Amino acid sequence: MSADRQLLLFQVGARVFAAPAKDVRRVGGSLLEHPDDGVPDTALGRPWEARRGLVVDPGDGSERTVLVDGVLGLRAVAAVQALPAFAREVMATQALCGFALIDEVPTLVVDLPALVRERQRGPSAAGREERNDHG
Repeated sequence: MSADRQLLLFQVGARVFAAPAKDVRRVGGSLLEHPDDGVPDTALGRPWEARRGLVVDPGDGSERTVLVDGVLGLRAVAAVQALPAFAREVMATQALCGFALIDEVPTLVVDLPALVRERQRGPSAAGREERNDHG
């Protein structure tokens, strides 16, 4: 199985997400030497009790730590499916790059470097008010 199909499963709040394992430099704890290096909330939400950190290079050679409730392990998947066009248009983040079937459950796959870059540019979805234009 190719390294591109190895996914790291992690939890933020009640939700389980996956990310390409190659995007995570290492898994660390939630206590950071430099608190500014931490990313406590993102479009995925805010952890209930951040116990782990996913260390990611956002593309500029630096390291940022995405705080999560837990790391659930690695999984090899046959394929990562692209999100339907409609779903990409209505999502609060462009960092959701697809989904994979894990234990027969569709699980969102996150581009962690893109997620960190989005967070650096502006407020997270957790900090924005949800909008319903349908009524």
